[in-house]
Amino acid sequence: MKTINIKHWTSDKDIKFLFSILKKEKEEVRFIGGCVRDLIIKKRDSDIDLATTIVPIQVLKILKKSKIKTLVSGISHGTVIAFINKKKFEITTLRKDIKTDGRHAIVKYTGDWVVDSQRRDFTINAISCDFKGGLYDYHNGIDDLKKGKINFIGDTTKRIKEDYLRILRFFRFYAYYGKNNLKKTDLKICKDCSPFLRKLSAERIYSEFKKILESDYSYRALNLMKKNNILQYIVFGKVDLKKIENLEKFHINKKFINFYLKLCALLPENIGSLNKTIKFLKLSNITIKKISKIFFHKKKFVLGKTKRDILKSAYIFGKDLFIDLAILDYTKHKKNSVNLKKYIKAINLVKKLTLPKFPIEGKDVLNSSIKPGPLVGKILQQVEKWWIENDFKPNKKECITKIKKFITT
Repeated sequence: MKTINIKHWTSDKDIKFLFSILKKEKEEVRFIGGCVRDLIIKKRDSDIDLATTIVPIQVLKILKKSKIKTLVSGISHGTVIAFINKKKFEITTLRKDIKTDGRHAIVKYTGDWVVDSQRRDFTINAISCDFKGGLYDYHNGIDDLKKGKINFIGDTTKRIKEDYLRILRFFRFYAYYGKNNLKKTDLKICKDCSPFLRKLSAERIYSEFKKILESDYSYRALNLMKKNNILQYIVFGKVDLKKIENLEKFHINKKFINFYLKLCALLPENIGSLNKTIKFLKLSNITIKKISKIFFHKKKFVLGKTKRDILKSAYIFGKDLFIDLAILDYTKHKKNSVNLKKYIKAINLVKKLTLPKFPIEGKDVLNSSIKPGPLVGKILQQVEKWWIENDFKPNKKECITKIKKFITT
């Protein structure tokens, strides 16, 4: 049996405690899925998922007896979520799917680890690990993971028809772990089944699609989705993936290439298609607000040629929005048609900037014998525009003098 070092798990007091209370039942518990997959390739940021032979109701009783906070929204499918010291543990009873409709499943619990593994989606997600680090790999998932192969378990058509979301998961795992071309037969099956994506809940679609966009290599997955006429069931209208490709080639700190930027680069410019996509994905108000702000300002954005121009733009848009707009502005250019270095230089300059503060407020206008009302804001805007044009140099006294000049004119 292959083994792996899981000392960072076995030395964690919360994980040790959870295993100890579950193992009292003389049943089996293992780490499974993403946490094992990522550990094999030396990633450690996945949530801890556990599989067990203990039935869900009994799992719940054990957790409650130990006064562990739980969430039971997935208990009908065998899953109980435990929260210990702000850590989340998803505990799922071994099961097999008795009936599926592409969205939901009726399940039957089992004590057979092989049977449970057969209903999982991909070979790389079916690897389990016991508390001693022993690995159980019934479908050659370790080898597939190391070679960057994304393979369905068993019959691809059957796996997809069990849950059509697996189409998006297929491309998501390709974006994160793929090193080889996807099988043509699997792509064909995904293409044929893709119209059924529209039958899934917006929440599930958005959650999975968001993960694709968050990958550093989302372009290759999205490009395959587009070529196989799958992307059209998620994003309406014309899609320009060149912007996504340029974003991923933008050599700057990855934290600046965020989900919202990728979403803005992907979303169609046509207002009708844009609104259809937003409605279909049921984007949150926060997301809509962020992308609307970027869409509103991006047509007015000009990087500027001098340090003076850049400072003015950074003040007008704010540092964060300036950086977003600068990166998006770069993506619209064709390869080699623009100097990448000037964008990076401008962004690095703005990152270090301390923006000047406009020295006057509304009360300074009111103190100049102006009554409260819309005129106060108009005068402030005019003085601020003058202050910016003069490179932010005029002080408070000079700005107040300018207020009086505006009043007299």
